Amino acid sequence: MLALLMLIVFSHTASAQKQSLSSKDSIAFDELAKGFNNTINNDAAIADSFATIYFSRAQSMGNTDYMGRGATLISTSRRMLKKIDEADTWYKKSQDYFAKAENFLWKGYSNLNTGALLSRQYDFEKGLPYLFKSVEDFEKAGDYNMISNAYCAISIAMHNSKNYTKGIGYALLALKAIDEHPDGIKESYHWTAYNVLAINYDDNKDYEKAIAAHLNALPYAGTRANSTYNNLGNTYKKLGNTDSAIYYLDKSLESLHTNPPSFGLPYSYATLYGNLADVLRMKRNYTGAANYLDSALLYSQKSESPEKLLDAYEYGYQLKKETKEYRAAMELLEKYVALKDSVLSKEKTNAVLAIQEKYETEKKQHIIEQQKFEIAQKNQWLIFAGAPLLLLCLAAFLFYKITRTRQAKKLQQEIFNRQAAEAKALFDGEQNERIRIARDLHDGVGQMLSLVKMNLSTLEAGDTTVQKAMALTDKTIDEVRNVSHNLIPQELDFGIFRALENLAEKVTASGNTRMTVDIPERIQSLQFEKQNEISIYRIVQEVVNNMIKHAGASKIDLSIQPKDNQVLIALKDNGRGLDAADIDNSKGIGWKNINARVNMLDGKINVQSEKLSGTQIEITLPANGAN
Repeated sequence: MLALLMLIVFSHTASAQKQSLSSKDSIAFDELAKGFNNTINNDAAIADSFATIYFSRAQSMGNTDYMGRGATLISTSRRMLKKIDEADTWYKKSQDYFAKAENFLWKGYSNLNTGALLSRQYDFEKGLPYLFKSVEDFEKAGDYNMISNAYCAISIAMHNSKNYTKGIGYALLALKAIDEHPDGIKESYHWTAYNVLAINYDDNKDYEKAIAAHLNALPYAGTRANSTYNNLGNTYKKLGNTDSAIYYLDKSLESLHTNPPSFGLPYSYATLYGNLADVLRMKRNYTGAANYLDSALLYSQKSESPEKLLDAYEYGYQLKKETKEYRAAMELLEKYVALKDSVLSKEKTNAVLAIQEKYETEKKQHIIEQQKFEIAQKNQWLIFAGAPLLLLCLAAFLFYKITRTRQAKKLQQEIFNRQAAEAKALFDGEQNERIRIARDLHDGVGQMLSLVKMNLSTLEAGDTTVQKAMALTDKTIDEVRNVSHNLIPQELDFGIFRALENLAEKVTASGNTRMTVDIPERIQSLQFEKQNEISIYRIVQEVVNNMIKHAGASKIDLSIQPKDNQVLIALKDNGRGLDAADIDNSKGIGWKNINARVNMLDGKINVQSEKLSGTQIEITLPANGAN
């Protein structure tokens, strides 16, 4: 589904050079760069020859800037040739040359290509620091095309490491760079930014947002329309709309045949054939699905992409299981689990988050230090300006004191905001960890248990030991499903409002309490962020549990209404009532969780309750909690 990130197109005109060259020399370097660009994705060995000549010519002229560019080309080609030690050596040389020449643009190119190549092989721990460095370099160079491109590369790395929320955030930063400088941004960067945003939305199960982002990308797609059509088909497939899925996948195939990409063709075919195999399986066209699966497996291996191999193994496992080819299904599942464990371990995911957190912390600290420096400069200016004016000393002193007080208050507010942001980050981290654990239970443990069950099914059916083991396996599968559901309620796949209606149905079905829900149509169009949906669901669930358990309510009414650009969630019961002061001073973890979640959503909670008179709880959330 995800197109490979293109390597940077190298040209001598990319930045101003500090040492002048004749026109003849410039043209010669440009021709060498073009030769490198035309061969790097198809024959890295030939590209390496162009790079070596480029560096040698720059070295003979003693031009530090061009020596850095040549070193960058060699580093890229050697990494493509899997000569890692040599690639690292040439990368370090390029950085030294660019530091001397003060060429931040090409310094950024060097970091971006190195990070993208490492992340493409799922070596995120090594790749991400290079990508973050490239953002800093491009910011110093003032090139917003490349700032956007670097954020897109980080978004892709976050996506491939299953950190979809972070991937969405960096894709939005890429679009922000584009929106702030629309006149100077190339159309291809619009497509890349919308594309990475869409694929993160897709795998985060925000399918409607994914479709909208892909449609925004389509006008900028050009020869990459096949990728956007394929992605649309994949999203509609996940929604179960197989007819729309096949429509877009057919358009993708037609576009791919008409305008094949200049590089990454095996990746494109692996993606498209895998999706066609899966959608035909869903339509029970098993013969057609098997044909496409064979091609998907072949091109996945040719692409050398772990992502495509994982997709092909998973699609193959589903197909073979449905066609009762259990041995083949087990082999594919074993390959899937082994590859997934090698490239997407928990340790690797934690390392990615740690790198990203370190980058953001250092960036915030740099901003704070810069603000302190500016404040110090302002204070010095006030002192020097007031010295000659003795008659105004008192006024200057008072002004100075007032300014310092305001600055202190501002600094305190910044510290408070930073602490609040850090607390929210911890809360978001907990939510992300819940999501990750639930997915790991479902995708990892659940599939392994299915594999165990298939192995057991091949044994003698009449053996009581086998029967007991089968029963225990079924019970374990149910327990894993329950734990996964508790971490992330499956009802949220259909939106928060349907999930709350489902909660009410479950409460009513218990027989002891009747729960009603009033959600007007005008508010059902609101779409909350996935993490906010989980928080709202847990808040309502905890309140309802307290009303039933502690207030003995036999009737609960839930209503959700718009109010002054806010969302008002009201729950009312007919129980024996609760003392609001006791709730505020409660030591129970339930009410503390409710208050904590409401605070994290920047909301307010109001409890109206008296003994024997029932309880009404109103939760007001800001309008920015929904889109």
